[in-house]
Amino acid sequence: MTSMMKFVVVISAAVALTACASRPMNQIANVQPRGNDFDNALAQDYTALSQAEKAQGDHRDADTYAQRAIAAAEGQSPTPDQVELRQPYLKGKYVSELSEARQRLVSALDQTGRTKASKDAARAQSSYDCWLEQASEDLQPEDINACKQAFMDAIARVEAALVEEPEPVPAAAPPENYLVFFDFDQADVTPEGMSIVESAAADANETPFKRIIAFGHTDTSGTDRHNMDLSQRRAEAVKSALSELGVQADTIETEALGETQPLVPTGDGVREPQNRRVEIVIER
Repeated sequence: MTSMMKFVVVISAAVALTACASRPMNQIANVQPRGNDFDNALAQDYTALSQAEKAQGDHRDADTYAQRAIAAAEGQSPTPDQVELRQPYLKGKYVSELSEARQRLVSALDQTGRTKASKDAARAQSSYDCWLEQASEDLQPEDINACKQAFMDAIARVEAALVEEPEPVPAAAPPENYLVFFDFDQADVTPEGMSIVESAAADANETPFKRIIAFGHTDTSGTDRHNMDLSQRRAEAVKSALSELGVQADTIETEALGETQPLVPTGDGVREPQNRRVEIVIER
């Protein structure tokens, strides 16, 4: 071999090595992800696909996946491969289901799938591209089915994440109760009782409410009719006091219960101070 021929061979080898090193599949190891969660996950998935294709000797697809990995890592979200671009190589049995799959994928991605389920969305896209690529080659049925199943699993998780949870109906606030006690056989609000009424009025005036109910009660001394009338007068006395403290009178209802609901159960004819009361109920 002449010196000139040796020189040409060396130069050719150097050029070949340089070209090989510059191929996308050989550059992805040096790429630093700086995209969002979806892009970074997509870059990772495409990198894995590129390495798998490179190991199988398919350098063309290895480069294709590597280019997508690099774009994703740089935050340039590559879109799913289009069926039309591979359709010349696709058998008819694959075209329909792959077209439907891409439409399903794009719909999920556009509905905030990239943010609500970033890793699953990335896996759905990379698996779809893998499925499309393997189907266009139609050489390895197991790989076709594996990519297809990975897509189906991932897209199902993305779509589940997109289902908006119904806003919980806030539970109704429990009613707030105040007890105003009365002297025996009296319907006048005592000074002690007035301090309770003032607290109830302040509460009602500070926070919106639906209604206020003043339930009048008595102990078991006296006749049923007398106690019913007395409990009504007590309820009306509390309503009047609340109104004087600024609570709208038409928001206050009264109900006379007589001796029918004692706070302290007793026999008939018993003077029990705890049962001589008005219960103020504020319903929110």
